[in-house]
Amino acid sequence: MRRPLSLPDSTAQEQFHVVLVAPGDSLNVGAVARAMTNLGFVHLHLVAPPRYDPARAAITACWATDLLERAQIHDTLHAALEPMEQVVGFTARHGKNRPRHVLLPDWIDSIAEGPPARTALLFGAEDDGLRREHLAHCHWLVRIPSSVENPSFNLAQSVLLTLFELTRQHWPETARSTRQLPTSGNFYQLEALVDEVLTRCRFYKDGTPEPVPDMIKHLLRRTDPDSREMQILLGIFGKINRALAGKVPVAQPAGKEEGEG
Repeated sequence: MRRPLSLPDSTAQEQFHVVLVAPGDSLNVGAVARAMTNLGFVHLHLVAPPRYDPARAAITACWATDLLERAQIHDTLHAALEPMEQVVGFTARHGKNRPRHVLLPDWIDSIAEGPPARTALLFGAEDDGLRREHLAHCHWLVRIPSSVENPSFNLAQSVLLTLFELTRQHWPETARSTRQLPTSGNFYQLEALVDEVLTRCRFYKDGTPEPVPDMIKHLLRRTDPDSREMQILLGIFGKINRALAGKVPVAQPAGKEEGEG
């Protein structure tokens, strides 16, 4: 069984604190905790949650109950943000009087050059989001791109999209480290076998358009197999080639005797 792709260890996640202002639905809090543990984030803060029920939150937490148990609950936003060096608010509302309002990808680019400061990611309540009094705490306001017809994301969706973008730069590096690729020599071997197979079965014959063999070679490379998949392809076409050359017996379809039409 193949191990799931996992994020590399990073201290960057330690610097980000997810701060939920007055979350009204404990199920959403649990879903936020799940998204955080999916992506390696460990600091969750709840500010004056009006009806927070840890047992209800655990329903949607899914392997994130430890994070829920460690979540810090604050009476005021000021108390939650006091140790933070940066505060980034997430809101779909924007206007000329709001500070440094940027789209999520642009904000991600702005912090990509170096390790982040201790940063609060501030999300408002499900019904009305961040209010004016919350904005005064923010160094940046960030909007997650969305359609005009439905611009508002669910709280847990907003957190998940934000955290994914923060970690996305690490995913290609991890994928490369776990995926072994075939060599050019493997592709040359496969191309030679496919050429023989297509010649023996008379797919290639007099009158075959000249570009076709090169098109098939490009097609084989675009399949982008890993090393194990390449060995399977070599085995398949090698066996077909030997069968067409009469070197291995060819099985008859079920229900047909040899020589039957």
